[in-house]
Amino acid sequence: MHMGLDGFVWFVGVVEDRNDPDQLGRVRVRCVGFHTPNLTALPTSDLPWAHVMHPTTDPAMHGMGNSPSFLVEGTWVVGFFRDAEEKQQPTIIGTLPGVPKNSADFSKGFNDPRHKESTQVNDQGIKYYAVGGLNPNEYGEYGPYPLGARVDTEDEEQGTFGRFSGHTVGESDTSRLGRGSAAETHGAVVRRRKLKRTKVITAAKPNLKSVSDDLKVDDTPPTWDEPHPRGLKKDADPYTSGKYPYNHTFESESGHLMEIDDTPGGERLHREHRSGTFEEIHPDGSKMVKVVGDNYEIIAGGSNVLITGDVNLTIEGTKRELIKGDCIQEIEGSHIQRIHKNQQIKVGTGESGGNREEEIRGNYSYNIKNNVKGYVGEDFDTLIEKNESRTINGYFDGSIVGKYSITTLADLSMSAKDNMSFTTVSGITTMKSGSTLNIKSASAMTLKSETTLTTTVATSWTGTVGTTWTHTSTGITTLNGSQIQLNPD
Repeated sequence: MHMGLDGFVWFVGVVEDRNDPDQLGRVRVRCVGFHTPNLTALPTSDLPWAHVMHPTTDPAMHGMGNSPSFLVEGTWVVGFFRDAEEKQQPTIIGTLPGVPKNSADFSKGFNDPRHKESTQVNDQGIKYYAVGGLNPNEYGEYGPYPLGARVDTEDEEQGTFGRFSGHTVGESDTSRLGRGSAAETHGAVVRRRKLKRTKVITAAKPNLKSVSDDLKVDDTPPTWDEPHPRGLKKDADPYTSGKYPYNHTFESESGHLMEIDDTPGGERLHREHRSGTFEEIHPDGSKMVKVVGDNYEIIAGGSNVLITGDVNLTIEGTKRELIKGDCIQEIEGSHIQRIHKNQQIKVGTGESGGNREEEIRGNYSYNIKNNVKGYVGEDFDTLIEKNESRTINGYFDGSIVGKYSITTLADLSMSAKDNMSFTTVSGITTMKSGSTLNIKSASAMTLKSETTLTTTVATSWTGTVGTTWTHTSTGITTLNGSQIQLNPD
């Protein structure tokens, strides 16, 4: 007998097993009119394996193409037997979606076998619901898909919204996402709307109260909101997103989602993981990406980014940034920082150390509320092209181990409201004037030397006393001159 020469026999049936031991994507199908629904008389393990026909765009060889085929337990299929008489070589050419009228009867064939009440087992005697660690207690009334899903909860505080699609008996097998307003009851959309982040705080400018009036700004932090799912508000009028038959959807058995929405006015692209991580391109071209876990991005080459608008970056944890090469920043506007706690900067952590250079072509202002401490390991050189003015409301105390020198090309003035003291511990104190030296006291003046006091005048010495002049010596008083006159008149 030659296959096909005696004709093909068509069948319609239900997939009951997809665990192909040869991993060719084959499934076991219970065919209407050819197989009994009695599981005792004909268990699933006795059904023949059916090949799944692929399109010509799928090579289906050497690992290329889509493999395995996306048929699951409970799928209604149509195909033909290549061996018309034996009917042991079925081939599936397509699926048949429908509207289930009754809940599955797990005691009979032609039903999805993966349920805790099902009596069907695989070749190893294991119930199908247990394959893959599935928990039948988490399944809905009709069908266990998505696998391991839970019914949506209203606990918005905890955010434990499940991915259960919500399909029930009497509902079309077409995904709710592709049926317009029905999408609003899909578990993925419900969860996204309830867990949408709003009032995300961004950086605010500081209010520098006592330094520069030009920098005083409103330091209230601005905020932004996560866009609405599908790019539209739930009550948008008209609601243009996801209308049948324009929204082409893909929903996997565990709850992964893909949407190619061609709805006029609501064109979107949407891809979502069952955990809730998703990316979506909205009708206006905006892109929304949300990662519910950790995000990793590795670029083996370079990266170039152009952003023509503003950027808001809010990090609720710690940020670490390591740059192994140079870091070059060019800011054509102002650079404003607001630090709520401490700032630490260390330059030159390598063996050779490093330098820090600053050039400011305008003014430099600072306001420090508490103490300033500094350490310079070597020289400290400062050049001021014009004036320097300091006001110290407390005291000034300086200690210099080496020399202290002040040179001024103009006048030098020192004034003390109370006392002024000059003390040399062990050396010589010298006062020298290039012209006249004036020493004046508003009250008494005392010159005291612990040993000898010597006064040398190159020409004349004149002393004028307004009232009494007294000279006292406990020893000899000597006046020596070519002429000594006392009251010459």
